[in-house]
Amino acid sequence: MTTLPADLRARAEGWAERWGLPDLLERVSFDFNDRFRTTLGRCNPYHGQVRLASFLLEQDPELLAEALCHELAHVAVYRLHGFVDHPHGPEWKRLVARAGFFPRTRAQMGEAARRRIRVPTRARWEHRCPVCQMVRIGGRPVPEWRCADCLDAGLSGEMVITRIPPPDESPR
Repeated sequence: MTTLPADLRARAEGWAERWGLPDLLERVSFDFNDRFRTTLGRCNPYHGQVRLASFLLEQDPELLAEALCHELAHVAVYRLHGFVDHPHGPEWKRLVARAGFFPRTRAQMGEAARRRIRVPTRARWEHRCPVCQMVRIGGRPVPEWRCADCLDAGLSGEMVITRIPPPDESPR
C-alpha cells in the first residue's frame, strides 16, 4: 500500500467530505503501478483499491489529481449506491463535478506526456507450413497449430515457428 502525496491527500479528503463520505480515504488502499502505459488508473470499488499509473507522479499534478478523483468517485458511488449498471453514470458524474472536474472517461494528455509513455511492443511468432507456405501469426509460439489444408491432404500439417522481433528491438 502506497501513501498519497500530502497535498493530493488533502484534496482527496476535501472531495470525500463534499461527497458525504468523510472516512472514504481510510477505507481505500492506493497503489502506483509501473506497468500501466495507456491507462491512467483502475479501481476495484468492492475492495476499496485504487491503482494509478506511476508515470503520473512525473506528469502534470492536475492530471494526477483528476485521475485520482475519477477512481475515487467509483469507490464513492459504490459506497453510496452499491453496484450500478453504468460505471460512468449520473451518480459518478455528479461526484466528479462536485469535486471540481469535468466528468470525462478519457483524459487528454499533452503531446510531451504521450511521447514519454513508451508502449512496449511484443515479439510476434510466425507459424509457417513448409509444404504450402500458409502463414499464421501469433502472440506466442503455439506448437499445436497445424496447417488445415495439409491435414486434409493426409500430411502432418506441422508448422515451422519463427520469432519476429518487435520493430524497436535491435538485432541480437
